[in-house]
Order: sequence, then structure tokens, then C-alpha cells
Amino acid sequence: RLEIILVDDGSTDSSCEQCNAWANRDNRIRAVRQCNAGLAAARNTGLDLAKGEYIGFVDSDDYVLPDMFGTLLHNLQESDADLSIISYERENPDGSTYCNAFPDKKIVMTSQEAFAYVNQHGYFYVTAWDKLAKKELFDNLRYPLDAVYAEDSPVTYQLLDKADRIVYDSTPLYRYRMSENSQSHGITDKFAQSTGAMLDLVRTKYPHVEAYAAYGHLESIVGTCNRIMLAHQRKQWAQFERYARTELRELLPMVERKGIIGKSQLLQWKLLATSPTLYGMMYALYKRRHPEIASH
Repeated sequence: RLEIILVDDGSTDSSCEQCNAWANRDNRIRAVRQCNAGLAAARNTGLDLAKGEYIGFVDSDDYVLPDMFGTLLHNLQESDADLSIISYERENPDGSTYCNAFPDKKIVMTSQEAFAYVNQHGYFYVTAWDKLAKKELFDNLRYPLDAVYAEDSPVTYQLLDKADRIVYDSTPLYRYRMSENSQSHGITDKFAQSTGAMLDLVRTKYPHVEAYAAYGHLESIVGTCNRIMLAHQRKQWAQFERYARTELRELLPMVERKGIIGKSQLLQWKLLATSPTLYGMMYALYKRRHPEIASH
């Protein structure tokens, strides 16, 4: 039986009325209102109320193709998996779309393999909304309320760790809609903290894929550096620079030896580790020439 829980987080438009109207129209839908508690709290409210066997999320403003959850459920049951993942397309404000996933991939994997894939380009991400999980994976697991911008990643890493089997399908069935202010979150190092914790977990439990986890961690660090530089946040840069350079110098040799980083990216990261001022100038120039490319 389908169960839909609509959580209205203190909206000021007609969202609350629309949620209630849908709930009155269909007894499979339940509408709940909370007062500006944030995205993580909204997810947790849904988790606390859910009675079904499986859990999935859809964020406000986004939409799913009609067969998304059917595909996720079919793949999960067919593969006897605990967690099912699909790909997504990013829909830009001008209507153009972009998908970064390699096409025609369907992979059944262990937790160890999942930590290698999630830290490579072209596969899946740490987002909450492209997944369907058995409800028991969320036992004693909730989204952190203090992790603005990075609330999904620590939970996704725990799901990958707890699942015995994971299935990934690269068909892009979720539509993530980019608004003009989608990237206007306050700059934070929370995501780098989350990937650092993920790296510690992988070192302990899945050491064979440590280099992939290190690569993912460094990507989050470089992405944070890029956003700080573009925003000209000098105080925040002074606080983050030493940590970033230390991590790059420690982890980049292992990533390079494993051969999981391209030559161009390797040179960029080495430049950031040795001369962040020159790196910042070159990155700012690149962004001016390619404003359509999202920061990462």
C-alpha cells in the first residue's frame, strides 16, 4: 500500500492548503504542518510517522517521473537488496537539463563497493531523494538538525554501511530543479566534516577502498575552498586553508597512486596545496569564462 506524507515546513504560500486538499482527496496521503524547523526536521517527521516497509523522499520544488518509485522498488526486490538508487537530471532555471551519470548502468554491490562508487564521478550521490530504503535501515538513524547544506550525507553514508546489498540503476528518473538561489546556502565546512567522518569509517571497515574515500573527501574540501574563494570570505578562508592544504598533502599521493584522478584535476589540486593564491586566481578566471558550470 502506498503511503505519502506531505510535510509543510511553515510555508507562507498556498502549500499548506494544497497539502490538505490532497489529503482530503486520497486516504493514502497524510498532511502534516511544522513551523520552520528545516529540511532535516521535515525528513525526520516523515520517518517518525511512516508505517510502510520502504522509505523514499522527494524535496519541494522537485518532481519525479511516474515510474521512479516503481523502478526503485522493482530493482530492490529483484536484487534482494536493502537499498535501491537511481540517477537524476538537474533542471536549470533556463529549462536546460544535465545528467552526470554514465548511461545504461545497473550494478548490484556490497557496502564496500558502494563506498567506491559514491566517491567516483558518473555514479550516484549522497542525496536523500534518489533512493528507496528498507525502513529498518533507519532504525536509530535520523537526519542531523545542525548540518545545514550537508544534512543528507552523514545519513546516506550510514545507509550504505548498514545495507547488506545495494542496487544502482543509472536511469535518470528524478528531476532536481535548480532555482536562482539554489546555491545561496551559507558557506560551511559541514560537508567536508561529513566526508572526513566517512573516510574514517572506510579506513576502519573497508580499507580496500580507502583511496576512493580519500578522493571523495578531497573533492568536498576543494569544493568548499572554491565557494569560499568566489564569495571572498577572507576570514573563513584563513580558518579553512590550513586544514585543506594539510589534507591535500596527506591524501593526494595515495589518490594519485591509485590512478583515480585525472591529470588536469591532479595538477589543480597540487596547485591548491602549494599556492592557493594562484589557484584562486585561475579558478575565478575559469568561472568567469564558464558561469554555467556549477561549483564543486
